[in-house]
Amino acid sequence: MVIGETLINDSFYIQTHVFPLLRRCTGGDFLVKVKKRAGHMQDFDRAKLKASLKKAGAKEEHVTKVTEIVAGKVKEGMAASEIKRMAATELRRMDATAAQKYETFKTPKK
Repeated sequence: MVIGETLINDSFYIQTHVFPLLRRCTGGDFLVKVKKRAGHMQDFDRAKLKASLKKAGAKEEHVTKVTEIVAGKVKEGMAASEIKRMAATELRRMDATAAQKYETFKTPKK
């Protein structure tokens, strides 16, 4: 069916070409939903990523660099755990101690 294939191809094109371009133009957070551990979807929030990196003791320049890199790689529906893994990998290249703290920190349950 041509219409169905066109919609699928257009959706793929939007995900792979349009969204990355919009992310670069809008600071990286345009319309990207990530999957949280509990299973619900939530908007990707670059400020939350920055805050968590700072709590781990990363230097401001490293926080900014890691956030830019990771925000550029975030894809629709990506698991938050994968985003954390990517951030830890990038941070490890700059500050192994902060990366270790970042990887092992867990938010206390309320």
